Amino acid sequence: MPESEPNTDPSGENHESADKASPKAGSSRSQNPGAGCLIMIVALASLSFLVGFGIWSLFKQHREITKFTDSSPRELLLPDLESNAPAVIELNAKLETFRTETGNGREATLKLNPEEINLAFAAFEAFEELRGTFSVKQISKEDVHIDISFKMRGAPTKADDFRYLNGTMVASPELTGGEIIFVVKEIIVPDKTVPEGFVGVFSPYRPAQVYLENEILGPWMKKLTSLTLEEGFVTLAITPSEIPPAAEPPEIEFNHILRASILFGAVLLGFIATIIIAVKRGRARK
Repeated sequence: MPESEPNTDPSGENHESADKASPKAGSSRSQNPGAGCLIMIVALASLSFLVGFGIWSLFKQHREITKFTDSSPRELLLPDLESNAPAVIELNAKLETFRTETGNGREATLKLNPEEINLAFAAFEAFEELRGTFSVKQISKEDVHIDISFKMRGAPTKADDFRYLNGTMVASPELTGGEIIFVVKEIIVPDKTVPEGFVGVFSPYRPAQVYLENEILGPWMKKLTSLTLEEGFVTLAITPSEIPPAAEPPEIEFNHILRASILFGAVLLGFIATIIIAVKRGRARK
């Protein structure tokens, strides 16, 4: 009788061992997607929270702004150029003297009162953007009182809705980086209260920023070495022996940074903690 041929294929044991091992591998693979789905759900929930919180903040901000703003601007009258013709001639003479002294390398000063500043806004086309929104009311040794009518964004859902901040800004002018900025101390609106947080966000106010690249005004502002206040006057000076003050980074209200940091940290820690728990549970099921 012929002898039975030996089984030369050792794959039988391998198939058997593979069959025994396959349920574990399959079960581990089937468990991993659950942890991944949980992480995805948490991520989407965190994103939804942030988006929702951002939308809620916009509407809350709008409600607060409507408490001290108006639906229409107030009229800030400009000086009449015809009736103030002699004053315009005198203002031009001051500017020409300032320009000549600087060109000759000598110390030059330009001393202006509120009427002359407002007259410059009315007379020179370069200041067209400030007309009707910015009018110097009073100058003291400490600060400048400015009548304002600022256009602001209204309801978040209406692109053509605007509010107007009509009041008086009390600010301290400073010279930095070739630019005149205003550190806002207070915004006075009759019969209304402007929150300190809004004033902090509004400062520094930079009306001269648009003139930094102006061919005429830009180079002159960058040459200014000092800005001083006295009762009824502001004086701009260019001293050849002095270096113009360098630009300083704008300060941000600390309360806003703190609130934003706490919120972001809480969301981030919650997200990380959820991922760690999900990963540990996935490993425990293996």
